[in-house]
Amino acid sequence: MQHQSKRARRGGFTLIELLAVIVILGILAAFLVPKLVEVVRAVDVSVTKLTAQKIGAALSELSDDTGDWAASTLPTDMGAPANAENLGAEALYLALMAENRPGFGVLEEHLANTDEDSFGKRPPGFESSSAQELIDQWGNPYAYFHWRDYGREDSYVTLHPESGEKLVSIARALKDPQTQRYYQPRSYQLLSAGPDGEFGTEDDVASFQVKD
Repeated sequence: MQHQSKRARRGGFTLIELLAVIVILGILAAFLVPKLVEVVRAVDVSVTKLTAQKIGAALSELSDDTGDWAASTLPTDMGAPANAENLGAEALYLALMAENRPGFGVLEEHLANTDEDSFGKRPPGFESSSAQELIDQWGNPYAYFHWRDYGREDSYVTLHPESGEKLVSIARALKDPQTQRYYQPRSYQLLSAGPDGEFGTEDDVASFQVKD
């Protein structure tokens, strides 16, 4: 019986061995978790850019049909907007998502109403007056500027990707740091607030190539 008891003890883990395993796992986690976070972030950025390309394809189709890019202002016959937030994104929604428009049946999975507002009346071609926006991988609206509105500063309501807290930040069309001219000077800019959910920070994601 004594001989079997010693073998049983040798077959298990001692407290010191368990502590050593925990320390090793902690060290591995310290190295691997940041890498995993970086990978997830890179994937989210890539998906956000792919979604922007889908929106861009719809914008190009609309431009071919109408001879101009989608406006980044609300139509005057819609009356005054419910608030001054997310205007470019809501104008983009109206331009692309009405029945028989290029985004209809294509981009519905990328819709949300971050600032929870409505248009003054139900727009033609829509079943609801909800002022929806096209959203990125973090669930936040893309800021949209027609080139004629590049000098405008737009207030955007977004959600913090982790806490869900509502954030308010200012979106601006981007300029080439060398020439100080706007990117995409005769078309449009489509911008995501990026992983932090705030416009105007270093992690913003553009639908076009931006110089460092």
